[in-house]
Amino acid sequence: MPNELTPDENALLLQRLAAIGEAAHHGGGLGARLAGRLLRPDIFETSVTLPRPVGEAVGQVGRILAGLGIPVPMTSHGGRTLRAMIGAGALNLNPAVVTVSLTGAGWEATVARIRGVAKEGLIRQHAGRKAAERVARALRTA
Repeated sequence: MPNELTPDENALLLQRLAAIGEAAHHGGGLGARLAGRLLRPDIFETSVTLPRPVGEAVGQVGRILAGLGIPVPMTSHGGRTLRAMIGAGALNLNPAVVTVSLTGAGWEATVARIRGVAKEGLIRQHAGRKAAERVARALRTA
C-alpha cells in the first residue's frame, strides 16, 4: 500500500471529524471538515502472520475490529480487506481509519497487512501508528 492518504480514507476521516465537530458545537461540523483538509496525515503500516487459513482469519479480524471501533463496509475487495474507524492518540479521541488486508500464506497461515491512517495537527500524536499497532497487538494475542 502506498504511503499516501487515499481518497476514501480522506473522506472517512473528514466525515468523522465533521461529526465530532457537530457534536461539540452545533454548526461545528463544517469548520471541522474545512480544518481537517489542512491537517497532515499520519500513516503507518505493519503486518502480522496469523496461524490460520484466510477464511478463519477474516472472521477473527472482523471481530477484533468491531471490538476496537466501528466497522466500515468495504466494496470490491472480495471480503479479504476489512476496515474500521478506531479512536487513537491522546485518550483515543483522534479518529483513525484502520484497514486490514488478508493474504493466504500457505494452507494454514495468513498475512494480515495493517494500515492505520489519521489526521494530525501541530502536536503529533501518531494516531495512525497507534491504531495500527493496537490492531496488530490484538491479532497477535488472539
